[in-house]
Formats: sequence, C-alpha cells, structure tokens
Amino acid sequence: MQSQFEALHALLHSYAVPSKREGMEKYMKNLFSYISVPSPNRKEALAIFNKAWKPANHQELIDWITFLWNSNEREFQYVAMEHFYKYRKLWLESDINFIEWMVATKSWWDTVDALAATIVGEFFKKFPQQFESNMSKWIASDNMWINRTAIICQLKYGKNTQTNWLEKSILPHTKSKEFFHQKAIGWALRQYARTDLDWVVDFVNSNELKPLSRREALKHHKHLL
Repeated sequence: MQSQFEALHALLHSYAVPSKREGMEKYMKNLFSYISVPSPNRKEALAIFNKAWKPANHQELIDWITFLWNSNEREFQYVAMEHFYKYRKLWLESDINFIEWMVATKSWWDTVDALAATIVGEFFKKFPQQFESNMSKWIASDNMWINRTAIICQLKYGKNTQTNWLEKSILPHTKSKEFFHQKAIGWALRQYARTDLDWVVDFVNSNELKPLSRREALKHHKHLL
C-alpha cells in the first residue's frame, strides 16, 4: 500500500503546476492543501498509474480508498473517488456505510457532489434495496452534507427518478438558511425539469421555497418564475 501511494504521490507531483496552487486552494476557501494538479493533468497521471495497479479484491479497494481519503492533499480524495467508481464491480451492499463515511469526512461541495450524483446514484441502482432506508436516515440527518446527498443523488436518474423521494428529501429543508441546502434543492428540481417540467412547476408553485431554490429550479424557464 505504501509503495503504491509513493508511486502515485511522485506521479501526481510530476504533473503539478505549482503556480496554480494558490488559486486552487483559494477556490476551496483554503480548507484543503493541494499538490496543484489540474484535472486534465490528473487524468493523464492516472492513466499511467492505472496501467500498473488495480485492486485484487474488495478489501484491497476499501483499504486503498481509505488510505487516500485520509491523505492530506485534496487530489488524493479526487483519485479515491475515481478509483472507487472505476472498480464498482467490487462493491458490496455493505459499502453504503463506507460511502456515508466518505460523504461526512473532509466534506465540501467538490467531493460531496461527486459522491452523491455519481457514486451514491450508481450504488442505489446496483443495490436498490438500500435506497429507502438510507434515504430516510439521510433526510433526517443532522449533517448538512448528508442531507444534500439525499437531495441530489437522483440527478442522473431522469425518467427513473422516484419523485416521492425527491419530494421527501426536499420538504424538510425548504426553510433552511443553509446555502448548500437551498442550492441542492434548486439543482435537483432543475435537473428533473429536463424530464418532467410540469411536475417541477407544480412542486415549486405548491411549496414555499427559498428564493434561491426557486430561481435555480426554474433557471432554464425564467418566464415561469
């Protein structure tokens, strides 16, 4: 594990653009340290790394993702998400608890949104029996990032969106003053409007939403505001 990490660490540093570090850290409110590897460079580095390494089994995947997630620089969390999704065939039903830990740890919009829309969304497709119990728990969580995950995890579901759960995930947070609640509500509704605009318009008109949520929901249909 350590030798793999050292190889990845050296590879990412070789693709770093030090002049971008200050800007990258400032963009994330200086919450995290960066090696300063832009996304295109990171993809190039990973293409090389992935030729030399892949997890042998589920436990090795979990150990690797945990190691990366606990590492200092933010790029390692990005690599962790990319690897976890890449090797999704290894996922087990019990991994929902591990995913929840990822959402709740080192949380900011960059990791939470990727986890919610891509990893959580895909997980519930693979293990639909986990959907309702975890959605119920996440909606009621005291952790704002967990709430946000429940609200936006169906972003890529389109016509398969369970609107009853979309509604259940939104309604407890419509009065929230938290920006990330308000933005998530608007984003989820705006995305579903691509599939069923009438449903979204009816929902927006039937519920008292914060102005930000309402604007975001009908961003592409401003004449309906």
